[in-house]
Amino acid sequence: MIKYLIRFSMVMALGAGLMSGCASSPDKTEASSDASVERLYAEAEKPFKAGNYQTAIEKFEELESRFPYGRHAEQAQLNVAYSYYKMGESAAAVTAADRFIKLHPTHPRVDYAYYLRGLAYYQAIEGAVRDPQPARNAFDTFNLLITRYPASIYAADARLRMAKALDILGEHELDVARYYFARGAYVAAANRSKQVVTTYQLTPAREEALAIMARSYAALGLPQLASDTASILRKNYPNSAFLRQLGNIPTS
Repeated sequence: MIKYLIRFSMVMALGAGLMSGCASSPDKTEASSDASVERLYAEAEKPFKAGNYQTAIEKFEELESRFPYGRHAEQAQLNVAYSYYKMGESAAAVTAADRFIKLHPTHPRVDYAYYLRGLAYYQAIEGAVRDPQPARNAFDTFNLLITRYPASIYAADARLRMAKALDILGEHELDVARYYFARGAYVAAANRSKQVVTTYQLTPAREEALAIMARSYAALGLPQLASDTASILRKNYPNSAFLRQLGNIPTS
């Protein structure tokens, strides 16, 4: 009986030890995971801060693949988008920013993701001399940012870039109007000029667009429309150099 009790006590002690070991394993595993993700993030942050963005991207993506959830993975996603932007990889930066927005639509820093996407589109404008789409995309993204997050710290800069994007879009439409007018396509020139005047009325392109529109109407045998448009030009831009181009078009 004594031997049985001793044996039973040993078994219970062994079981308790095993249970104790099992109970502590999750804590040890969690602590180990925390240490690992901290180490990986620190390793990725070094090249990121040094401007070695390709290496940073690789390390941040490795971190996310191993630890796909949590604040480190979320920040890694934003840092990847920023790194692509700094490398001039506009399309990749847009894709990375879009991914963050889709995965974390209510994240406290989602406004920054929209801002990065707008910056990437804005960056693409330089490589798209005759393509207005990047400017439109930049304007739309920044507009979405300031509409949804008017108090965002990025809103002020977004508004400035929106104004520049509008100038670019207005100039593009004006270029098209010039093209049509030079080739005698006066209906198309008048329509494009009107597009500039109505849609991009706060841009510098509006001044010349009024002159082209007035001259197009005159060439089409529409004297009243030509005169009205010329009068708008004179009233809004009394010292405009384009007034000399109006020739015999009367103004009130």
